[in-house]
Amino acid sequence: MIETPPPKRKTCDEMRDSLRKMGRKVSGNKAELEARLDEVFTTNDRGWLTTWPEEAGSYEYLASGAHRHVYRGVYKKGPRKGECCVKKVFKTGSVYESVFFTEDIKTTEAAGVIIGAFNRQEVTRKKVYLNQPEVWQAMGPDATGKKSRWLCEPYIEGTYHKFNSNTAYADEKYDTMQALSHFSYHYTGGERLLCDLQGGYRNDYYELTDPVICSEKKEFGATDLGSEGIENFFAHHRCNHLCRREWRKPALARRHFAPVPGTSFMPRR
Repeated sequence: MIETPPPKRKTCDEMRDSLRKMGRKVSGNKAELEARLDEVFTTNDRGWLTTWPEEAGSYEYLASGAHRHVYRGVYKKGPRKGECCVKKVFKTGSVYESVFFTEDIKTTEAAGVIIGAFNRQEVTRKKVYLNQPEVWQAMGPDATGKKSRWLCEPYIEGTYHKFNSNTAYADEKYDTMQALSHFSYHYTGGERLLCDLQGGYRNDYYELTDPVICSEKKEFGATDLGSEGIENFFAHHRCNHLCRREWRKPALARRHFAPVPGTSFMPRR
């Protein structure tokens, strides 16, 4: 997929149209619209404060992974009332359940910093956005006497894509995504690799969810495959026309894992 470099700034009407497609606030002057388009995170509250809490319900099962179930629901209250949301619940008894929420939020925040820097580089005209999950909790206890908790975030409409994985699987049709992973290593001084990129692709932007960061210090939980994950990515990565020559690569790139589309977990010790 050949993507031409940027450039011209959008008109106010074009910006409002883009914001409307993303479910973001569309009122305001030109500077406010530009700032809202530049904001990386797509939030439950549409990006502005409210005087009432969001609420969702009518959940229906979507899918299950190795350690959690995913449901689609509908916002019943708040700025996204009537829109779809996603509820992510860790499976009871999973060895990752107790730390999942902390690790997921930490990874999302760090990924947002990287994506923001990538957007500012204007490597391509297509911006990248990231769903920001919140930890929600039931009002009362369940049958076990505990309050259930889950992650809630906006639902990504349209066809869902897996752009790459944390074991170096890559859909080469999406040059921006492979370049973003390469850029993340360069931007963090060789300390981190943003990968396992997945979500929606529109004509003028990407919207991601559930990214993984592989780090030298294994800071980002069970999906962080550490230095081996970083080396493995670059052993399989082939730079495309969006990757810049000055972006660094590791001195040593060895294959440690077979590339698979799914998310791989590092066993807990």
